[in-house]
Amino acid sequence: MLKAISKLFSKKPQEPAAPSMSPADQAAFDKGREISQAQTAEIEHFIGWRFEQIRTGYLNVIQKQFDSGRQQEEYSPLLVARVEYSLYLKHVQEAQDALKAEVYQTFHEWSDLNRELAVEDIIEKWLDTILSDRFLDLRIAGLKVMTDNADILKTADDNWRRKFPDLAAAQPLD
Repeated sequence: MLKAISKLFSKKPQEPAAPSMSPADQAAFDKGREISQAQTAEIEHFIGWRFEQIRTGYLNVIQKQFDSGRQQEEYSPLLVARVEYSLYLKHVQEAQDALKAEVYQTFHEWSDLNRELAVEDIIEKWLDTILSDRFLDLRIAGLKVMTDNADILKTADDNWRRKFPDLAAAQPLD
């Protein structure tokens, strides 16, 4: 009796079987999957190509901004670097939004198909995830540029504060 009861409780509930498809439905399903995979692969390739251009340009710009911040004499080089990184983050977000719009513009011919297949929301969530991941990496890379410049910025700031004590008093770091 105990064995029978333990067998009842030890059985795992079976998941319902997927409904079987007719050969025509299966062929349509397979074709949809093929189209979807081709579409996402093409979009990922485009994003990779465009993102590398954006990444290289933005990292060069932030480095130049840090360099010029060390050369100017009106403001604390460290404060300039903080402001520049803050602006960098804003520009990176704008670039992310612009690349998303560019993807939609470049692949506009797929909009009708996506609407017909009722996958617009899925495509948008996928695109947002892909872009968020890429641009998070760009934000972090910009922060790395800033930390790589930390010692030279600190030295420049110390020198600036000695050279311009009145300006330094008006521009505390905290």
